Amino acid sequence: MGNTRQLTKEQIQTYQRDGLLHLPDFFDPVELEPLRRATREDPTINGSLYGMVDREDEPHPICIWTELADDIIGMIPRMARMIEATESLLGEACYHWHSKITIKPAWSRAHVDWHQDFASWYDDGVPYPNMLTAALALEPATKANGCTQFIPGSHLMGRIDHRAGDNGFESFEPRLEAAKETLGVVQIELDVGDAVFFHCNLFHGSGANETDSPRPLLFSSYNAVSNAPIPAAQGPNEEGAFMNISAAERAYVPLKKLSDDVLRKKLFTSAFHDTRFKNPLLDLGGTFSPAVEL
Repeated sequence: MGNTRQLTKEQIQTYQRDGLLHLPDFFDPVELEPLRRATREDPTINGSLYGMVDREDEPHPICIWTELADDIIGMIPRMARMIEATESLLGEACYHWHSKITIKPAWSRAHVDWHQDFASWYDDGVPYPNMLTAALALEPATKANGCTQFIPGSHLMGRIDHRAGDNGFESFEPRLEAAKETLGVVQIELDVGDAVFFHCNLFHGSGANETDSPRPLLFSSYNAVSNAPIPAAQGPNEEGAFMNISAAERAYVPLKKLSDDVLRKKLFTSAFHDTRFKNPLLDLGGTFSPAVEL
């Protein structure tokens, strides 16, 4: 079974205009049930979760991986519908950049502050913003439990400097507020199996979880093959250094595409127990984005 979710010309045009594409029913909930159940039974994700701290020092649980094992979370980024949708939107062949699970626990006050992903990835030496992320709901994502928010069309503003100067976020904050005023903010609510693909320069963030249930999302990010990092152009990556991803792990590695029926046929080894998660760098100091133990 090949790709069961081919994108239309209109969907690709929507992504180019808005920087995001919401795809309801991209996965059948039955396909994701073993992973959904596993995250409920082991909310630590095999002990891999750490906290990504927001501006109010509230930790948002997250785990990251680059290598793709034969468990569910290693198979999903390689499935035909994921790769072919990404390549339709990027306009060329892609490779896996990294994936992550974020979990907003019940009553979590943590936010994901407004940001662009390319602010970090540019510092990894990537030359062009031809990258995207696919977010997949493992449980319903709602306004009440902190679904992802986007500013549609903001990807066309280009990369904006996120670093704080002597007077704070001198360029970022005024441009963010102008984008909110002129373009508006949308909150993308997702049912289990729904996906949203979004451009690496699109402003996005999320709010607190004001419910008694967790909100897990699986994010898989991809880079265009022609857009692999330039080693000599790599910077200190103050926005993403806590992820502890090496230059070798950022380099192009061919993707072995999997059939769209691998989850239905239960060809996976486990939900997430075969994945080698990244160990974050703690106590980086300076202006680096912080991570903390949970």
